[in-house]
Amino acid sequence: MSSETLFGEHYRVTGEFKNLELTLGRIETVLDILGFEESSLGHVIHVAGTNGKGSTCSFIRDILEEQGYKTALFSSPHIETVRERIVLDYDLISVDDFDRIFSGIKDLCTEHNLSYFEALTVCALLYFAENSPDYTILETGLGGRFDATNIIENKTPVITTIAYDHAAYLGNTIFKIAWEKLAIVKKNSPVFVGANTGDVADLIRVKLRDKAIFIKPFSENERLPRPYDANLRLAEAVCSHLLKEDVLCEDPILPMCRMERIGNIILDGAHNPNGLLSLLTGMGPPPAVIVLSSTEERDILKMTAIAERYCRKVILTEIPDNERSVNLSKLPSGPYTLIPDCSKALNKAVEVAGNADILVSGSLYLCAAARKLLWENGI
Repeated sequence: MSSETLFGEHYRVTGEFKNLELTLGRIETVLDILGFEESSLGHVIHVAGTNGKGSTCSFIRDILEEQGYKTALFSSPHIETVRERIVLDYDLISVDDFDRIFSGIKDLCTEHNLSYFEALTVCALLYFAENSPDYTILETGLGGRFDATNIIENKTPVITTIAYDHAAYLGNTIFKIAWEKLAIVKKNSPVFVGANTGDVADLIRVKLRDKAIFIKPFSENERLPRPYDANLRLAEAVCSHLLKEDVLCEDPILPMCRMERIGNIILDGAHNPNGLLSLLTGMGPPPAVIVLSSTEERDILKMTAIAERYCRKVILTEIPDNERSVNLSKLPSGPYTLIPDCSKALNKAVEVAGNADILVSGSLYLCAAARKLLWENGI
């Protein structure tokens, strides 16, 4: 059994929320035992925020690679394989290396009750340390203050767009959520901040008043669809500062399931109302049909209401093989179609849309499942 399989079996979970406890003590203890030194990561770029983390991290990696630097990237969630989360240059960690590293820490993970995400973070940090990158890019998984990646002290912090999300863990107001995400900023300066609403931007200025802050607003001259162009400009600002020269991403390419088109079906993992609204307003002509789902802790009805304003037909479904998926049987009736089976929901969307565009959104987990169905079954 490969560690990719072993890892899943060990945690028996598709997400990051088992054994979740808001503390850095467990992962700090394990890394201390393993003798980890953060200086082995090169210069660390630490990215937090609600929306845009994944694409911002990807753009930063692309720019640094174009400039000839060796990069390491830790991101989440994955689309096809958990090894996508641990990448050196453009190469996923190999099955053999994942097997070797996880086998070496498995007992420690059990002894100290590390969560799924904490264990993956340890694997990533150990693998990167072995390979001495020039730059390591770390994407937070949840929040910032107690996110496993926040054990790193010396870094360049990057804050993308902040919106209402994960209220059960981060707080029930946008300001509490922002406060948690800004906690990745320690004795670090400068701090790079993406496009945010006025109130959130003001809070950031107050919270970080003793730091040098570079804020990149929404772009008026977009090279990519909104909101991705704002993330691209943020990445370029970070890299230009680090490299002490103006640099651009010559050929920006979005990661999987970010405005990814397969025929007339568009996959995008916008996973909260703010993200979905930005996506739909930036697409040009809206899709005729949207297939939408989310994990249970998110406001699926608010996302549905937004989708109804732009799309002719809204189909709600469930995320296959995901215990955190929204349960459609718990939703009230409304001006939408409920089809729990994802494959049947996609088929219905194709039937209704004809040659018009279909958007699959609301969760990267849903997009990953839909992507697999599209490639394997030709739906």
